[in-house]
Amino acid sequence: MASELVDAARATAGRLGISPSDLLTAISYETGGKMSPSLWGGAGGRYVGLIQAGPEEQQKYGFSPKQSVTEQMQSAENFLRDRGLKPGMGMLDLYSTINAGRPGLYNASDANNGGMPGTVYDKVATQMVGHRARANSLLGDESNPISISPPAQSGDDASSSAPAAPPASSGASGGETQQDLPTVGATIGKLVGQQQAPPAQQINIPQPIGLPAAQRLAAIMQRLQVAQNGSQ
Repeated sequence: MASELVDAARATAGRLGISPSDLLTAISYETGGKMSPSLWGGAGGRYVGLIQAGPEEQQKYGFSPKQSVTEQMQSAENFLRDRGLKPGMGMLDLYSTINAGRPGLYNASDANNGGMPGTVYDKVATQMVGHRARANSLLGDESNPISISPPAQSGDDASSSAPAAPPASSGASGGETQQDLPTVGATIGKLVGQQQAPPAQQINIPQPIGLPAAQRLAAIMQRLQVAQNGSQ
């Protein structure tokens, strides 16, 4: 059965545009490592097969304990495609579709329906390592670690589990440019403002162009001092 399972998983994953390792990892997790199309489980023992399909899915997609592995993998493929799994989606969206009904529901949990405690994200991040190892062993590929980064096309609540974006780069270069001048002027302007000068006495300081930064700053400070003395 292992050979049939691997062949069916590769074929289904290829048509869906997903990783066969992801698919077999999810199947191993859902079946407790048994990977049997006839396995019953879940709340009340009402869920069957490779992805533990519920009564509604059994009726709509034909999941049955009498199916062969290949036949049930086709039912699983139809379910996953119909529920919104897209080519290029990863482990999180695949398991979200199996566990919660569609991609992107990373905070969903089926604990109340007899599933393991934890959200979709928790299960992928902390409970599937051994199942990934088994999937990779069946595939003859030991180089596929669990990936828990939400993809770009993730669903509604992906932002709740995604890391915050880093701050944008300032883009500062190593050489001095005329863009330094507004910064110097703005700094001195703040100092003048902190001295609580009346609005009528605000000072407009011309910016000396073409000098090194230190000399420009010295020239501005000198003009500031002259201007302040004249206003007293």
